[in-house]
Amino acid sequence: MEWAGRVRIPYKYAVALTAALGLFMAVLDNTIVNVSLPAMQASFGTDLNSIQWVITAYFLAQAAVIPASGYLSTRFGLKRMFVLALAVFTVGSLLCGLADWVPGGGEALLVGCRVVQGIGGGALFPLGTAIAFGAFPPAERAASSAFVAIPVLVAPTLGPTVGGLLVDSPLGWPWIFFINVPIGIAAIFLIGRIMRPEEARPDGPTAPFDLPGLVLSMVGVVLVVYAFTLVGETRPGSVSPAAPQGEVWGWGYWLVWALVAAGLALLVAFGLYETRVAGDPVLDLRLFRSYDFTVSTVLTWATRAIIFGSFFLLPLFLQQFGGLSAVDAGLAMMPQGLGAAVGIISGSRLFDRIGPRALVVAGMLALTGSTWLLIGIDTGTDGWDLAPILFLRGVGFGWGNLPLQTVALGSISGRALAKASSLYNATAQVFSSIGIAFLSTLFLENVADRTAELAAGGAPADLPLRAGAAAISDVFLLLTIATGAATLLGLLLPRRSLKQAAEAAGGEGMAAARPAVAE
Repeated sequence: MEWAGRVRIPYKYAVALTAALGLFMAVLDNTIVNVSLPAMQASFGTDLNSIQWVITAYFLAQAAVIPASGYLSTRFGLKRMFVLALAVFTVGSLLCGLADWVPGGGEALLVGCRVVQGIGGGALFPLGTAIAFGAFPPAERAASSAFVAIPVLVAPTLGPTVGGLLVDSPLGWPWIFFINVPIGIAAIFLIGRIMRPEEARPDGPTAPFDLPGLVLSMVGVVLVVYAFTLVGETRPGSVSPAAPQGEVWGWGYWLVWALVAAGLALLVAFGLYETRVAGDPVLDLRLFRSYDFTVSTVLTWATRAIIFGSFFLLPLFLQQFGGLSAVDAGLAMMPQGLGAAVGIISGSRLFDRIGPRALVVAGMLALTGSTWLLIGIDTGTDGWDLAPILFLRGVGFGWGNLPLQTVALGSISGRALAKASSLYNATAQVFSSIGIAFLSTLFLENVADRTAELAAGGAPADLPLRAGAAAISDVFLLLTIATGAATLLGLLLPRRSLKQAAEAAGGEGMAAARPAVAE
């Protein structure tokens, strides 16, 4: 393919890069808004609990649409749905930025616009993954996985820095949304021009539209995700001079467990319906019959909970207890993003040399070692002290995450790929929210306990910092044990990649190694 009439970029790379552009925007908006909440709160003159819905609404909209997007793409076309998702996300971003300028608007209008943005952003996850993977033959899926993994792991570390710079500039918080508009328009143009039309089914869909499965999956996932999001939300009326951040609902709140129970009941009903009744299921749960898909997906659940929980934990400590600004906290996290990029790029090259098992185990060992080093955080720790540890941690993220997605989706092709991507991403989203809720709540509860302990012996001048440092050390001790256990799970992964297995089979092709799953 000609690029600007001069440079020829192979089709598969051009498509994967464009898909990654859409993914990057969606992931970036998960964290770029966090540092902007105080500015939004001041702009609208509202309370902390109300403005938190700017984050919650986006997160829930994503969770709702992820299970459905792959299914809808098999009905209406992958390219068409991806362009639609980009358009919805771009329009939603524009509306979010304009919410402060609309007469009579307010945080309610912004929250509604975030729902629109989240619907587009959530669909970009499985659709972008399916496009990037589908552009490459199965033996080269490690390279396509790198295009997907970079935005997933690097964008969260850039969000606080970019958001802080924009909020502190004369442009103000609306520009954290406006910057998506030209990028979204460019991505729509590029995917429309670059991606080849899909081959239509000559007979069209053979089974009725699975509306019951669609509703059960969307509502069930939203209830479970919201339950774990609610754990870390600030309780109304709890903000005071002694507790400027307020108190979170925590795990003892009855509504959390009511939502979990209702969501799990709906998901059980969904599973029974999809496996026994649906002719064309929304999420093909039969994929869990595949050993490779099941092992890599379960390990992804563990690593996503650890990774995304950590993404929120360290900036929270650096800002609220270390006294860093949003920009400085974001810059302190940059080595982790750089390490993740190094891990992803090097991991894509090592994947077919040493195999997924060795690469994941190496990544989890790096992650475990760096987590153990973070137990040593104390009152004198600053961003420079964390830089080498976070870089190593980022490399571990890259080595651990890339092979899991490649193994899970590597042997799946055709129309089944979009559905598999939806199942993989939907379940990973649930466990990401669990990790964030569990670790942030555990940290804040430990802070309260440590504060009480230190105050009992005579409150020192730097009591909040001492309590925060002790609490985060306790959390990282638990995470060290968890990552060590995940390392052992990595031993269950296949030793060889698809390419290695095909070469060992005498070059007979992919089918001789592990047959691809296709529709």
